[in-house]
Amino acid sequence: MIAGKFFHGLSALFVLFVTKDLSMSAQFLSRWGVIGVDGDDAVTFLQSQLSNDVAGMAESQLRMAGLCTAKGRLLGSFFVLRHGKQVFLVCRQETVTALVKRLSMFVLRSKCKVRDCTADYQLAFVPDSGPTSPMRVQWDEQGTATASLRALNGSTPGFQLVVGNGKTEQSSAADDQFEFALQQLGIAYVSQPTVEMFIPQAINFDLVGGVSFSKGCYPGQEIVARSHYLGKVKRRVFQATATGSLTVTAGQDVWLAGKENEPAGAVATAVNFNGQQYLLVELPVDDAEQSGAIFTVKNDAGAIALNVQPPPYDVHQKGSVFE
Repeated sequence: MIAGKFFHGLSALFVLFVTKDLSMSAQFLSRWGVIGVDGDDAVTFLQSQLSNDVAGMAESQLRMAGLCTAKGRLLGSFFVLRHGKQVFLVCRQETVTALVKRLSMFVLRSKCKVRDCTADYQLAFVPDSGPTSPMRVQWDEQGTATASLRALNGSTPGFQLVVGNGKTEQSSAADDQFEFALQQLGIAYVSQPTVEMFIPQAINFDLVGGVSFSKGCYPGQEIVARSHYLGKVKRRVFQATATGSLTVTAGQDVWLAGKENEPAGAVATAVNFNGQQYLLVELPVDDAEQSGAIFTVKNDAGAIALNVQPPPYDVHQKGSVFE
């Protein structure tokens, strides 16, 4: 439904392998980590905590989800895979410790354990993993999971999770490639500088399959639902590029020329790829779509202009999960 409606044929592949065998083309990541939730109540526990429907998720499905505060602000965002009594949450590594602590606070009598699995697995980017169905997961007998988002520009970039603590050299270039693919798809994520900055709709999380509006209660659900059902969402994430010597980072303010009294928005994600900075920036929709609008990011070293473009889906639509 939403995939065909909003993404206009774009796709990317997100692959998760749980195995010791790794493709020679894989490049290990340094900025992403893994949270494991294990036990009889793992699924029902996460159902009560995350923004998406985990209980209704088949093992053959890949979903995205967020963990919110009571005020609906995102503490973290995940790629979610389910296998038996175990659920894997893949997120930015610098957010793992705080997210494990936060989730563990609410386990109480639930029969499950939340743990940082980053030391037990290796994450790797695969530039092209071959064709696969979107938003699906395939598990093999060894516990290897192959999960897909969508193809991108004729290729299927992938992601591998390899069980074992034998570390291989990591490369920030691999992170750049993976995060560039996410930027091209308009998929934002939470990193340390943006913790508690955005409600899910502000980073288009409802438009890329990260929110269910029918699953029931979770922290912040009332705020998220109100933003969905009452009126239109006024702030959305847009793609942007920046060329220059000034480095742009997630969490920085974005300014609109002519409105210098307060920032127009903020940088949600930023990645430097092939000498250019690719961003997802949260802005008022009316300002972002204003003809001739000039947006900049500033710091003590100066300012850099942004070229703002719409993401590859309609920001005026109501969000939903991928089905």
